[in-house]
Amino acid sequence: MQRFGGTCFTVHHAHIAVMVTTSTFTQQAASYAATQGIRLYDEQWLAGWVSRTGPAPWHQVGLPAA
Repeated sequence: MQRFGGTCFTVHHAHIAVMVTTSTFTQQAASYAATQGIRLYDEQWLAGWVSRTGPAPWHQVGLPAA
């Protein structure tokens, strides 16, 4: 997470930084992402999207719960 956070905006000039996992994020990773403005999508969020009980990533406003 720190390596990604250190390069996504400064090196790659991302407008939106997103990290996706089919697992979960640690509390430390979620805290770091929140301070850096990185959006996190985990297994529960992806399951909601796939089952259509949750929003698609492009409809998400703000940071998803990690």
